Amino acid sequence: MKTDEKHIPHGFYEAWIKRLLDVALSTAALLLFSPVMGLTALLIRIKLGTPVLFIQDRPGKDGKVFKLYKFRTMTNKRGEDGNLLPDEKRLTNFGRSLRSTSLDELPELVNIIKGDMSIVGPRPLLVEYLPRYDHRQRHRHDVRPGLTGLAQVNGRNRLSWEERFEDDLKYVKRITFLADVKIILKTIAAVWNRTGICSDISETMDIFMGSGRTLTVIGASGHGKVVADIAKRCGYGDIVFFDDNPDIKFCGDYPISGQSRDACHRCGDTMIAIGNAKIRQKIQQSIENSRIITLIHPDAVIADDVEVGRGSVVMAGAVINPGTRIGDGCIINTSSSVDHDCFIGNFVHISVGAHVAGNVTVGSRTWVGAGATISNNVCICEDCMIGAGAVVVKDLEEAGTYVGVPARRIKTI
Repeated sequence: MKTDEKHIPHGFYEAWIKRLLDVALSTAALLLFSPVMGLTALLIRIKLGTPVLFIQDRPGKDGKVFKLYKFRTMTNKRGEDGNLLPDEKRLTNFGRSLRSTSLDELPELVNIIKGDMSIVGPRPLLVEYLPRYDHRQRHRHDVRPGLTGLAQVNGRNRLSWEERFEDDLKYVKRITFLADVKIILKTIAAVWNRTGICSDISETMDIFMGSGRTLTVIGASGHGKVVADIAKRCGYGDIVFFDDNPDIKFCGDYPISGQSRDACHRCGDTMIAIGNAKIRQKIQQSIENSRIITLIHPDAVIADDVEVGRGSVVMAGAVINPGTRIGDGCIINTSSSVDHDCFIGNFVHISVGAHVAGNVTVGSRTWVGAGATISNNVCICEDCMIGAGAVVVKDLEEAGTYVGVPARRIKTI
């Protein structure tokens, strides 16, 4: 999913050599360590039982999910409620030994050969972390994840999340052959010395809940409440509201901090939660572009190649299919759908339960009402209002309000 500029390989090594070395070295290592892997698998079978491998979904390059292979290091012990016990209670001394020697990582050589991973790169974390990254942290997924990385040789699990991500971004920004060689050599030393395996708090890595960053929300209506809820699910720890209506003192549990003009002078991430498209556009264009973020609910389903513009929000249950581009400042509301190869202009609102079929173009500032349907290959001009439940079956070439089945214009602008 594209929400910002993508990392482009900027050197001959990264563009042409790195992948070849990954395949060659990982294949050689797989052959070299196959006796060790066979013995490790046998010991796991005896001490921990089956399965021998731990297989888990992890996000790779561009956030694409793949199956990560590792040797299992924990038991399957459960509590009286039937749920698995905490990690630290299931990690045995044998499992700790596997982790301290990094033997549990050896099956990831298969992931490298398959192309899911690289020898050196940011470590693949949990899928649930994807919506918790800020716009900078997401760039760790611009490259293939690694068996080892800069964060691992700088302290492994003992670093804070912010320190790990800064190391990841530093690596992504400049990938060179010499840097990879240094990281590999430092990894060998770290494994030999068994340093930095566990965090200071738990036997395993602490859970990343987001960076606790602040989001400025302009607009304290019901839409603002929904934006705040999505922001919390995406890792924002503090939400600050601004609204021009002096009679509004709170948005849910959040106090109003001032008017929108006050928010325009703040620093940090900003979201415009105003339903009126023209007002939303005016305010967003008055704010520095780099401050405007994109919010996507974790339960939205979006194809990998979909582009979502700055200031747009995609709500729970929304589905956006391949080849579609969503413009800036759009609202893709709850349980709506946008099919393949659509172009949704800037500051468009697709309402609750509305459905846009394939190869549709929707002009800027158009509002598609709740439950409305737009048929395939239709082009809708700018500044249209499509009434709730309306069905659009042909091009709408004149701005105005359209209602009915099939939709017909009842008011011009």
